[in-house]
Amino acid sequence: MKVLGISCGRRMSNTEILVKEALMGAKEAGAEVEFVRLQDLKLKPCTGCNACVIDLFQNAGSGDCVIKDDDFAFIDEKMLECDGLILGAPIYEKTPPGQLKTLSDRMGPSHDLAFRIIAKQAREERNITTGKGPDPRSFKPKAASLIAVGGSEWDNLALPIMHMFTLPMQYEVVDKMLVNWVALPSMMALYDDHLARANNSGKHLVKSLSGGLENAEYIGDSGVCPLCHSKLFEIRAVDTNAPVVCGICGVKGTLTAVEGNVTFEIAPSEMPLSHIKISGKFHHAAELRDRSLVPHPDAQHLPEKLAKYKSFIEPSRP
Repeated sequence: MKVLGISCGRRMSNTEILVKEALMGAKEAGAEVEFVRLQDLKLKPCTGCNACVIDLFQNAGSGDCVIKDDDFAFIDEKMLECDGLILGAPIYEKTPPGQLKTLSDRMGPSHDLAFRIIAKQAREERNITTGKGPDPRSFKPKAASLIAVGGSEWDNLALPIMHMFTLPMQYEVVDKMLVNWVALPSMMALYDDHLARANNSGKHLVKSLSGGLENAEYIGDSGVCPLCHSKLFEIRAVDTNAPVVCGICGVKGTLTAVEGNVTFEIAPSEMPLSHIKISGKFHHAAELRDRSLVPHPDAQHLPEKLAKYKSFIEPSRP
């Protein structure tokens, strides 16, 4: 069993210390461990070309990214190799650093488990034996532990965005750890309680993988959403029967507050549509196939419609 630790923070500062402590716990529990510092990598942003999704859907291909001149292939290989992930990030203005979002954008559609299953099934149905299909390691059950570190309680979007990184790849998130009020560099090494919590998180990750993820227990803050343990919700008044949407798993329901206790109630029909469930991912794939990826009936007029935008203005450059 291999556990990968990714730190999105500075060298030997608070996030890195907690990720390494969690890796120590994973190693003590019997796992092989590896560590990557995201700041060491050169990662170009996603261009939104959709080549990965088109390759998976139309060609039953591998979904490989067309950008080749950076370190994405390196981190991609590490993610495919591992069984468990410990992801740590400092909090910058309520969110993790932008480099994690860059990596998330690059891995999201191309590594969506449902998209890769669809491509794999298409290869089998069409008897395609040439070219590359989705990497077989994509289908291996995996788990993750998330660690966010901030200097205050300006933290609302940190863990949700970190959870979103794991969502397309169907990682089972078995722990979320949020540490606040540690802003000075490297001071985390003096907080024995936080270190012990991180060490236990690493051990629990290995235990969850060893015992089968269908039996995995979530040990982080229980949150409000019973499916993904999110505390982040959006109020949408369009659907009066289910006006609240979970910010992570997208499931719809109703929020009720009674004497300070908040509950999120989800209709049984909404459960399979949750974005953390493979059924929800297949639903998403079907929506893309049947709506977003269907050519507009007036597509033949597109060149003349685009002409005025091409000639209107040029971007300013350094």
